[in-house]
Amino acid sequence: MPVVQRHVKGPMFVHFLVGAPPVIVFSSACAGLAGGAIPALAQLASSSYHAAMSPLPPSEEDKIQKSRTSSTL
Repeated sequence: MPVVQRHVKGPMFVHFLVGAPPVIVFSSACAGLAGGAIPALAQLASSSYHAAMSPLPPSEEDKIQKSRTSSTL
């Protein structure tokens, strides 16, 4: 609060009233990011990476075609 004290003249409670709202807004924004947005983005990035790196499952046509060619008559 020294920045507020330099720019606002008056009793200490005035400094508190002027300086508290920005601190509350900043800390709420940080808590919101840490509690929801950042973990969600990390989870999205991780699941996207794993989906991109995992091999594609064989399609139904591939399964049917394999079963037809592998069966003996």
